[in-house]
Amino acid sequence: MSIAKKKNFIILVIVLLIFVPCIMGYPYKFDFITVNDIVKQIKKAFSDVDSYQASFVMISDRIGKRQTQSGTIWYKSPHYLRVDFDSPYGQRIVSDGKQVWIYIPSLNIVAEQDLNSGTLFSVGTGPGLNRLFSKYHYRFDGKEQPREESNNRYYVLFLKQKETRSGFRTLKLWVNEQYFITKAYGETASGKNITLEIKNVTTKIDVKKGFFKFDPPSNARIIKNPMLAEE
Repeated sequence: MSIAKKKNFIILVIVLLIFVPCIMGYPYKFDFITVNDIVKQIKKAFSDVDSYQASFVMISDRIGKRQTQSGTIWYKSPHYLRVDFDSPYGQRIVSDGKQVWIYIPSLNIVAEQDLNSGTLFSVGTGPGLNRLFSKYHYRFDGKEQPREESNNRYYVLFLKQKETRSGFRTLKLWVNEQYFITKAYGETASGKNITLEIKNVTTKIDVKKGFFKFDPPSNARIIKNPMLAEE
């Protein structure tokens, strides 16, 4: 696998496994004014979630080359995640909290990543969210908070890596009045920009653990820990 494709794996998984679990919560009012209060409410919102289903659209752009990916996400507490892609069709990401598998049928490849190997995300769910805020400095992106965008109110947070490493150099998070992170924008050191939007969220589902089991196709090429090799 080329270095560019490995980096795409890293970016895609980090985005989905860190940000996607942050979108859920329950209604609150905008009663807090400090960025630390907002971060606490994001963490609390996620801790109340047992399972959810949502759709996503992710757009990546680098030097004018634009790529759009979309699909459906399922999550079950405490650390199960599954992502089925509509575009590119058939691509899949599955995590049981210990490992993550990325299947790309067009390349007949399965990337198998150990999540206990000290990569940017350790489990990719609740702990992944805590790790995110521990590895980045964060502040409000501007003085007026919350602010109006597209007829809705959002707190907008700006995050910057504490130490230079792989992954996102800076991030912006849009947090709505239910303390969902509904949009994230990240920039990597290599100049790639990623925008992720989460929509159609529902918690009224009963997902079994077996839904998150992944058996690689017998003829697929397995690549072990590609993300570890890039860090």
